[in-house]
Amino acid sequence: MAVPWSTTLWIAKMVWMALSGWVVACLTIADEVAASFRTGDIGPFHVG
Repeated sequence: MAVPWSTTLWIAKMVWMALSGWVVACLTIADEVAASFRTGDIGPFHVG
């Protein structure tokens, strides 16, 4: 079954938007955690 190019490009655009949203969210969270480490709001994690 053939898929029109417009549908293919629309799907690719939706996938790209979803993935870029995840990347931005992960970087934002990592930045907040790093800032908290720098300011001393949270300390090292002790396991065991």
